[in-house]
Parts: sequence; C-alpha cells; structure tokens
Amino acid sequence: MSDEEAPTASQPDTGLAERLEAGELVRWIYLYGDRRRLSAILLAAVFGVSLLLIRAGLITPAEAGDVTTLAGALIGGMLPFITVVLAINQLILSEEFGSTGAFFQRLEETQEYRHRIEEHTGYRPSPAEPSEFLRVLIEAKRKTALGLRNVCRDAPTDVRSRIDSFVSQTDPRDRDAIETLGAAQFGSFTVISVILHYNDPWQLQVVRQLRETHRSELSEAADGQLERLEELLGDIHIARQYFKSVYMQQELADLSKILLYVGFPTLLGGAFVIVAYGNLLALGLHPYVYVLVVSATITALFSPFAVLLLYVLRIATIARRTAADFGPFVLQQELPEEETETLEFS
Repeated sequence: MSDEEAPTASQPDTGLAERLEAGELVRWIYLYGDRRRLSAILLAAVFGVSLLLIRAGLITPAEAGDVTTLAGALIGGMLPFITVVLAINQLILSEEFGSTGAFFQRLEETQEYRHRIEEHTGYRPSPAEPSEFLRVLIEAKRKTALGLRNVCRDAPTDVRSRIDSFVSQTDPRDRDAIETLGAAQFGSFTVISVILHYNDPWQLQVVRQLRETHRSELSEAADGQLERLEELLGDIHIARQYFKSVYMQQELADLSKILLYVGFPTLLGGAFVIVAYGNLLALGLHPYVYVLVVSATITALFSPFAVLLLYVLRIATIARRTAADFGPFVLQQELPEEETETLEFS
C-alpha cells in the first residue's frame, strides 16, 4: 500500500506544552478554567458593557420605566431556570433510584470488575480511590508494553520496528498520566484531563493490527503480551468512561446548586429594583449612583445565565470529546483548536 493510500487513525493527543497559545486560551475557556473564576470574568465584562451602553445613551438610568422594563425582561428570562434545575436534579436522581435487586446487581458487577482488574494487574486489593485505580491500570499497561518490546528483540525487523514505534509514542504519555494521577484527587479536573487525552481506542487498534498482521511472526510470549495489552486497554476504557460519567454527575449537581444560590437572590434583587427604583430616583442622588445601580442590577440578573453557559459549555465539550469513544472504534472528536496527528498503518 502506498503512502498516499494508507489509511489513517487518530493518534493520542499532543502534550499541553506543545500546543499553541491561542489554542491554550480556547481550551482554558472550554475545559480547564475554573468555572467560578470564568463566571466572574464574564460578569465583569457584562458590567463593563452596561457602563458603555449607559454612556452611549442606549440605557437611561434617569428613566425609571426603561430600567424596570429591562429588569422585568431579565427576571422573566430567569424563571425557566427553575425548570432547568428541576430537570438536572431529576437526571441525577434517576441514577440513584432502584430496587434492591438492581443495587445488588450493580454491586455484583462492580465486584466482578474489580476482581478482573486484580487478575490483570496483580494489584490486590485494587485501589478504591478512582485516580489511584486508574493510575494502577495505566502503570500495568505501560509495564506490559515495555515487556512486549523486550520479548520482541529477536523478532523480524518490521515487527520490531512497529512495536518500538508504538511503545515510543505511548510510553511518555503513560508516564505523564501516571505522574499526574499520583498527585491528583478525583473531583478535580486534573483527573478528567487524563481521561480525555488517554486515547485507548487508538492504542487498541494498533495492538489488534499487530496481532492480526504479524500473527505468524510473533512468538508465543509476544502474542501473550499483546493479548494482555488488549485486556488492560479494555479495562482502562471502562474505567475512563465510568469515572467520566461520575464526574459529569457531580458537575451537574454543582450546577443545580449554584443556580439556586445565584438565582433566588438575584430574583429578589430584581424584584426590589422594579418596585423601588422610581422611589430611588426621587431621592435625587448623584447620577453616578444610578449608573452603578443599573449596571449592577443588569450584571446580577445575568449571573445565572453566565453560570449555566460556562458549566454547560464544559459538560458539552467533554461529552462531545468522548461520546463516540467506545472500545476499538477510533472516533474521538477533537477539542476546540486541537490538532490531531495521524499514523499510517501499512
């Protein structure tokens, strides 16, 4: 097969240090940035825009009718947030309801999976903390890949070359993932960043192609190592998907809680402005006071929208990045501004 006709597949994502600065900013907004800090930045921008609109005469603090109409429109837009919060909580709670039989089956399946991990890694008992659990799996996979290269030292040149290429590409990323997970706690986005960028479907595809293409040239020990790699990559995939789902449930729970914390005070504040702003104008305070009151009111009433926007943006990006990431199918979607390398399978 010629170089021009060779099929391609996604490679593991490039390291953070190798990416462009513009891409880093986009990824920080979409994924890595703290949602509360980003919300504060967005709301500060809204406050600044409100001041500019007032200065341009598009919003007139001296007209009580204009201000109360604007506040009423924003409050009307906030009311559907109650439905959003209820829908989010219903989604989260749907995973928690069930019969004793359903819970017993989940427990049995979990125990079976942990026993499988212990057999494949030799680590007993398997860790209960998610980041440590995933670290043990990746460490076992890395050792297996290095062992594969060792047992293939006397293999034919093309086999040895492809295995060396595979190990040289995956080993640095394995080491980075192991180091990152060793210093991280589940619940932080650090663990999710490893889950997002550990492209096990690509690795599994390479391993399967090695077994099928060079089956007659592989020793029994090499074939056994490749089989163990397949099993470990399958274990890693299941762990990644499960921990990602748990993290997204936690994000949705945090989102619903923050929407309640932010939504009800701003709703009350907006109602107060509608009722009392005319009386506040009658006091004849300095014009800058009314400018600040109107700008602060607009910013406060926009705050639930900002929180929802930024949390949903990250949740949707994670879902898009991993929704098609299933087993041997190399269908991962790129992150915003992310470049994906290709590898030829000749």
